[in-house]
Amino acid sequence: MKRLLICFTTLLLGITVAHAQQYNIHHTDKAPLLTGSADPAIWSKAEVLTDFVFPWNPEAVPATEFRALWDKDALYFRFNVKDDDIQLGDDPDKDTAVLASDRVELFFSTGKELKPYYTMEMDSAGRVFDAEANFYRQVDATWNWNSLKTHAEKTKEGYSVAGKVDLSELEKLNLLLGSDKRELMCAILRGEFSQGETGQVRKWISWVNPQTVKPDFHIPAAFGVCKLVD
Repeated sequence: MKRLLICFTTLLLGITVAHAQQYNIHHTDKAPLLTGSADPAIWSKAEVLTDFVFPWNPEAVPATEFRALWDKDALYFRFNVKDDDIQLGDDPDKDTAVLASDRVELFFSTGKELKPYYTMEMDSAGRVFDAEANFYRQVDATWNWNSLKTHAEKTKEGYSVAGKVDLSELEKLNLLLGSDKRELMCAILRGEFSQGETGQVRKWISWVNPQTVKPDFHIPAAFGVCKLVD
């Protein structure tokens, strides 16, 4: 009975990631600029991730593209998304405004138990909601990344968000995993909001399908592996 309970709990929380999806972050000798339209030659070196899903909605996913690179100093990333109804929160409180906005998100964890993990949620205006959290949903919204820099731009089809975070900060937070310290337990996400007849409609896009009944990214099953490669 005890063994059965342990197996059930592990399945429920999605803690096993032995077959986790992997995204390779390639090395660059020259750091890309963060402006959305700059450095196409440098960004072209990145693996293009477009394999996103609506885990809880049956319709096709609006185009979502993620790229990332790294050098000796930092991790660089860039989202390009298609969105013909960009929602932008206008609450005076920045965090509340971001959480009411269309946005792209990155979560990084120190391990499979998500104790702790760190979030960065970035809207089309470049505003960030960031937090330190512990499983399950114990979120400290007063916490902030020290080295995170972002730049957002509206595009013809939607918006783009680019950013960077220092490797030294990732290391300090114990986020660089593996024997070679080149793995990140990562969730790559998007909040896709639109205006419906009775108010705002919120849908959630993910790289990894966590296979849960209700929308939830704050569980181990929503994470894959981002690997720093040469």
